[in-house]
Amino acid sequence: MRRLEKCASELDFSLADLDSVLVTHEHADHIGGVAALARRYGIPVYMTHGTQIASSFRAERDVEIREISAHEPFSIDALTLRPAPVPHDAKEPCQFVVEHGEARIGLLTDVGSETFHIEQHFADCDALILEFNHDTKMLLNSQYPYSVKQRIAGSHGHFNNQQAQTLLGKLLSKRLKYVFGAHISENANSYHLVQKKLQALLGGTDIQWGIAHQTGVTPWVTV
Repeated sequence: MRRLEKCASELDFSLADLDSVLVTHEHADHIGGVAALARRYGIPVYMTHGTQIASSFRAERDVEIREISAHEPFSIDALTLRPAPVPHDAKEPCQFVVEHGEARIGLLTDVGSETFHIEQHFADCDALILEFNHDTKMLLNSQYPYSVKQRIAGSHGHFNNQQAQTLLGKLLSKRLKYVFGAHISENANSYHLVQKKLQALLGGTDIQWGIAHQTGVTPWVTV
């Protein structure tokens, strides 16, 4: 909570102004701290049934859980949320496209392989947050146990840099204005390699791009 509050303050944003929290899946780096946040500010938490039963939220009290389908859109006030089921080693993971009027923002991390559904679901976004998790060679030479390397590189693991670059190339459109590389491994990737991939694909375009760092905040953009 202290880290989250510090990051929010750097953006001049109060966590008390949050209306909802979306959870993509039950892995600790995505769900950790959510219960404390929801409990402190009385915020409802949205997640799939599979995520709820696979997570610690089964035992949480005083937290309002609102179950969603990974296959059906739903609304939160003026926003339309469009979940997309993705191949990842979790119980019922999903990623999201968020719509307001004509604006579309895509969040796509923790995905092991590209599917036709993913390509269609995340087309025509105005802004996209996309996983560039690992470099294949760096992962192979990392100190991770072999089983972990297999998991990360598997079809239900995480995108490598080349997979992300390939999918991003398919998602380029006239309306895409912002791209942020995200979920970058500290042990099996480098920000420099991700920058090279983004620069190679987006350098000759009008698309603004950047990298989401684990230890900092990404500045606001207007869509």
